[in-house]
Amino acid sequence: MARSKNPLDRVHDAVRRAKFKDAISAASAVPATDLGREQVSELMDAMLTAAASLSDGSVDELTAYDLVVRLGDRIPRDDVYRPAVDLRVNSALFNKGVVLAQLDRADEAIAVYDDLVARTGGSRQLGLRENAVRALFNKGASLAGMHRWEEAIGVYDELVGTYSGEPGAVMSEAVGKAMINKGIALAELNRPSEAVGVLDEVVERWSDSTDPILRARAAKALLNKASAMIQMGQQGIALRVYETIEKKYGRDKAPNVREQVAVAKVRREALAESLG
Repeated sequence: MARSKNPLDRVHDAVRRAKFKDAISAASAVPATDLGREQVSELMDAMLTAAASLSDGSVDELTAYDLVVRLGDRIPRDDVYRPAVDLRVNSALFNKGVVLAQLDRADEAIAVYDDLVARTGGSRQLGLRENAVRALFNKGASLAGMHRWEEAIGVYDELVGTYSGEPGAVMSEAVGKAMINKGIALAELNRPSEAVGVLDEVVERWSDSTDPILRARAAKALLNKASAMIQMGQQGIALRVYETIEKKYGRDKAPNVREQVAVAKVRREALAESLG
């Protein structure tokens, strides 16, 4: 009697041959009810591989992410595979949100980010929480890109309130970026004094950090503070803020920090010239 063929053989064969769209099409045709949990896990991995290999914003890439989510939802919450499944689903949702944002489908991206954050359910899995904080940041950025400043501020406040006390570079960087973007949003709403208060907090937290990424955030916050001071007609204070950046970070060896110093120097010189 002939051996029954594995329903995933066509998928695996297409992935091996780098025929990723064919792999996604074959996976879509596999009845999920015919799969055991190990096969579900295999198929999820195959779809994440295919989507990452495409990375073209196509319908096929988005379909692969949707397949991962639907397959993951078939695994019971109390299953031993569930933690690994959650990481795959989380990754698929995050990547789908990024792709939708890149395609200027911001409202759809926001809905996906909301789904991702809701699914974390207070999970303590580091990978889930890191993607959740990234998703919140991206949601805020999408709202800001649509000039929905008040909503963006609300998202940044949620991010900072939820994750500011958590350790790790990913969390610290996301919190710092969210606070800076909140400052920018406040300035866009013509609330520069509030923006300065938020940016001062960024500087206070991270200006002397040993992490160059966080020092760069502090320097960026000072740049935005100077812009807010100019917005309030306090050009003299803005000049001093630019000078502070040059003095504090002028000898910093980190390229991302030195980039902020170079911007401060150009802006200081331009402002000084305009003031005569």
